Amino acid sequence: MRHWILGTIGAASIAAAAWGCGSGKTGGGAGAEGGGGNTPGVASGGGESGSHGAACTLAAQGLEVSGGRGIAPAIVWTGEGFVVAWQERVADEGDIHLAALDADGNKLGEEVIEGGPSASSHPSVHRDGAGLVVLWQDREGAGSVVRGRRATLAGVPEGAAFEVARSGAAESWPVTAASRDRVMVAWMDAGGAQLGFLNSSALESAMSLQEAQFPAVATDGERTALAWAEGDAIAFARPSPGSTALDPITHEGVAAKVTRVALGGDDAFVAWEDTRSGTEQIRAIRISAQDEVSREVLVSQGEGSANWPALAWTGRNLAVAYYQFRGGPSAVFVALLSPDLTPVGVELEVSGDAPARYPALAWTGQELGIAYAVTDQGIRLSRASCR
Repeated sequence: MRHWILGTIGAASIAAAAWGCGSGKTGGGAGAEGGGGNTPGVASGGGESGSHGAACTLAAQGLEVSGGRGIAPAIVWTGEGFVVAWQERVADEGDIHLAALDADGNKLGEEVIEGGPSASSHPSVHRDGAGLVVLWQDREGAGSVVRGRRATLAGVPEGAAFEVARSGAAESWPVTAASRDRVMVAWMDAGGAQLGFLNSSALESAMSLQEAQFPAVATDGERTALAWAEGDAIAFARPSPGSTALDPITHEGVAAKVTRVALGGDDAFVAWEDTRSGTEQIRAIRISAQDEVSREVLVSQGEGSANWPALAWTGRNLAVAYYQFRGGPSAVFVALLSPDLTPVGVELEVSGDAPARYPALAWTGQELGIAYAVTDQGIRLSRASCR
């Protein structure tokens, strides 16, 4: 592995990068916890410094995707509208549902992707050519099974569900990213994680990532990115189909869970929950095309527990969504960062007064679609125009 260790940044530099403070208290986690405190060599994040004014403006808030007990949504932009997958808990502890919405967020229909007796959870949905691929995990015995199903761009299931892989971990948390010719999929397994490439409904190849946790994948159609937590480090690599080994770089000194990765221009961005301070916070780094790792930035504000980051590249900036407890019920926030991770304007609260968690992001080319869960009230969608 190639190691990158942050040098010391002076107090003046930290102050110049700081985003200000919030006033949150403590709060619950998101299935897995994360957070972190200020450490030498870390620039703070927030929403009061940087360019003034809102970076994003709400176009619509709290549009109903489902009225059940859904959690953990995933969202994709199809070119004409949104498709949202989520774990629905009305009938039992876990079915996978899929809803299609138009570009304004009006619901067009809802389908059951997986409604069997297993506890199905952690859905992931991506566009794959002229259709969609949905993946999720089913609990089975002491472990879990990664399964998938195809759907049309209108959110209608095609064919039967298929098995991708079996995992020795009870929580495999499968994640996907669809390139031009195949689907990259990663999941947790006993003792680490697995990375594979899916061709149609069959796993074409797979490699083990020893001691890896919370893998995340991304693609822009040509380039790919993989990030994961490993001990006290974030690891990053650029896998390709047929790869038998990786040469990851590592960013050390973290306490990371719920890792996310996105590609933007020539750069890759990694965000995660970090617990170094004892309270979950959202942190981020940039990896250049030359594999140089930036300073670490604290994205979330204040002292309240911040969880479940979601990333999207807008063509100019990196959007980071997360939920946080700030002296009351959890709310979903969106922060916009420039490519050098400088805050762009003031972050936006997108969920209103409802207790909201588990955000997911999709960029349409003009707007962000932000899907999130409202406690015991189902899945909602907000839309925001961003700089």
